[in-house]
Amino acid sequence: MLVNESMPVLYRMVYQMYPNRDEVYDVLQDTFVKAHRALPNLKNPAAWNGWITRIALNTTKTRLSRRKEWATAPEHHLFEHTVSDAPSVETNLELEDSQRLLSEALQQLSTEHQEVIALVELQELNCAEAAEILQCPAGTVRSRLFYARKKLTKILAPYKKHWISESTDV
Repeated sequence: MLVNESMPVLYRMVYQMYPNRDEVYDVLQDTFVKAHRALPNLKNPAAWNGWITRIALNTTKTRLSRRKEWATAPEHHLFEHTVSDAPSVETNLELEDSQRLLSEALQQLSTEHQEVIALVELQELNCAEAAEILQCPAGTVRSRLFYARKKLTKILAPYKKHWISESTDV
C-alpha cells in the first residue's frame, strides 16, 4: 500500500532528474528493493515519505554518477492534464513544446538545484521538510531554491515573449 501511494510522487521526482522512463523504473525498483532491505531500520513509520524520498534521491544520484550522462526525453510530466481538461490539438502541441523546453531547462541545473525543485515544486514540501530529506539546513534549501528559480527564469527568458504574445493574440 505504501509503495502504491509513494510511486507517483517518486516517479515525477526521479523523472525530473533523469528523464528516461525505462531508467526511472529501474531507479524506482532499486529504491524499493533498498527500502525493503532497510525496513527494519526504520524507527518511525510516520517518517516513511521522507525516508523513501531520500533513498530515491540517493539511488538516482548514484545511477547518474555511474553513467556520467544526462538522458534527454521528448516529454516531461511536470505539468500533466487530466482527460476532463480535453485540450485541443493546438493546445496539446503548445503544452508539449512548453514541457520540452522546461525539461531542457531543468537539465541545465545542478543536481542540488534539481533536487530542491523536485522536492519543493513537485512534492510540494516546505523548505524545512526538504532540508530534513536533503540533510542540510533549511536556509541552504531556500538559497538553492532561489538560485534554481533564478537560473530557470534566465534560461526560459527568451521564450517568455513568445508565450505572452500567443496568449494575448486571442
